[in-house]
Amino acid sequence: MNRHLFHPDGRPVKVGDEVTSFRDEKAIVTGWEKTGRNRVYVTWADGGIGSEYYVSVFDLTWDKPNVRHDAQ
Repeated sequence: MNRHLFHPDGRPVKVGDEVTSFRDEKAIVTGWEKTGRNRVYVTWADGGIGSEYYVSVFDLTWDKPNVRHDAQ
C-alpha cells in the first residue's frame, strides 16, 4: 500500500516542504514511510537534529486532504 500525505490546505506533502509543529516550530520534511506507519521524518529548520514524529504534530493527514477553510 502506498499512502499519500497532505498539508492542512490539501496540498500533497513533498520532501523538502516546510511544516509547522503545534508548538509553532518550523521543520523540513525529509520523508515518510509509504506504508503509512503514521510517522513523518523531519529536520528542524533551525539546524537542530531531526527525527520521526506523528503526522498530527504537523497537522498533516493521510490519503485524503482534510482541507481547513481557515488554512488559506
